[in-house]
Amino acid sequence: MRMIDVEIGRYDWAALQCGCGKTAEHLAGDLLRLAAAQSREEARALRIDDHAMIQSFPQEPAVPVASVLMAALAGDLSLGARVQCLELLAGLVFSDDDDSSETCQQIARQGLWGLYRDLLSGASLDLVGYAYEVLRVVETDEERLRSYRSSGQVDLPGYLAD
Repeated sequence: MRMIDVEIGRYDWAALQCGCGKTAEHLAGDLLRLAAAQSREEARALRIDDHAMIQSFPQEPAVPVASVLMAALAGDLSLGARVQCLELLAGLVFSDDDDSSETCQQIARQGLWGLYRDLLSGASLDLVGYAYEVLRVVETDEERLRSYRSSGQVDLPGYLAD
């Protein structure tokens, strides 16, 4: 059994109100499809962001989704699925709801080293950029993040290079 399967099973998705107006029951399958996606386009087509958030406001399933995303990121994902998971996570940790955002940040901190792995991977500018965006919000040791950034091993997208 994979971590994502266990993490999905921890939540009563049917009891959560989804951003689409229905229960969040469908999100369990959508998150599994996200983790299995072979391209970013396939992962994006699931539109999970529209279910976990409305614009920048988290909906009821936001915290469980963040937890499932971290479990997925700990596993073996295609580059497209990994980028999409990090993009979704970035939205959840930097949202317009302080309580939900803080809880999602705490969840992301539990996988800090995986975020640094993606930052250093150089696999794609999008992957590195989203990993850095999440780390800027969740890393409590600013000196560590500066050290990694200035190590010469991190190639940030232009919009983040300052």
